[in-house]
Amino acid sequence: MLSLTLVLIVFFSVEGVATVMYALDHKRELSGRWGWMLASGIVDLIVAGIILAGLPGTAAWAIGLLVGINMVFGGSALIAMAMHARALDSRTTATAS
Repeated sequence: MLSLTLVLIVFFSVEGVATVMYALDHKRELSGRWGWMLASGIVDLIVAGIILAGLPGTAAWAIGLLVGINMVFGGSALIAMAMHARALDSRTTATAS
């Protein structure tokens, strides 16, 4: 269980950094709802830090709880960005007609 928790720490760290970079890139292209993606990346980095700080005690409960937290924040961020892009697309289509 400890080795799986270490893999989880690496995963959250890499995903957090990638998500933050994706959010900043999204900010340059579309200026809407990128903050949700940035918050999701920061939460991933915080979760990785919480797991690392509490080892080995966190190995027993971290996998299920923190993966669930990651899915909730990541999913919410993607939904918010998709809804914003959809609204932009409908405005672009309306002005083009």
